[in-house]
Amino acid sequence: MSACDEIRDLLSLAAADALEPDEDERVSRHVHDCPACAAELDNWQLLARGLRRLPTPQPAAGVVERARARAELAFGEVAEQRWNRNVLAFLIAFAWTLTVLSWPIVRILSGGLASWFTTRLTPTWYAFAGLTALGWVAGGIAAMVLAWHQRRERRLA
Repeated sequence: MSACDEIRDLLSLAAADALEPDEDERVSRHVHDCPACAAELDNWQLLARGLRRLPTPQPAAGVVERARARAELAFGEVAEQRWNRNVLAFLIAFAWTLTVLSWPIVRILSGGLASWFTTRLTPTWYAFAGLTALGWVAGGIAAMVLAWHQRRERRLA
C-alpha cells in the first residue's frame, strides 16, 4: 500500500476534524507535498462544510413528549419492581427468622426445658409445625394471587 493510499483513507476523517493529533500532522505534511491528495482533501472539506450547514432535524414536540412520558413510565415500573423485590426479600427473611426463632420457644413451652434433650415430639409440637406450614402455604398463595392481579392491572392499563 502506497503512502497516498494510506493518507486517502484518512482524508475524510481529516475533513471532519476527527483525527488524532499525530495522524493530523502526518496528513498535513503529505497534503503539502502531494497535489492529488490535497485536491481530494479540498473536496472532502467542501462536503463537510456543506453538511455542517444543513439544518438539524428536530422531532415534533408531541413525539418528544410521548417518548419522555413512556420513558418515565418505564422507569417508574422498574423502580416499582425493584421496590417490590426488596420488600418481598425482607418479608421472606423476616418470616424465616420468626419461624426459626419461634420453634424453640414453642418446644420449651410445650414440653419444658427437658424437651430439648429428647427426640420425641409432642402433639403440640406437631400442631405448631402444621400451622407454620399452613401459614407458609397461605402466604405463598396470597403472593401468587397478588402478582397475578398486578399483572392483570398492567395489561389493562
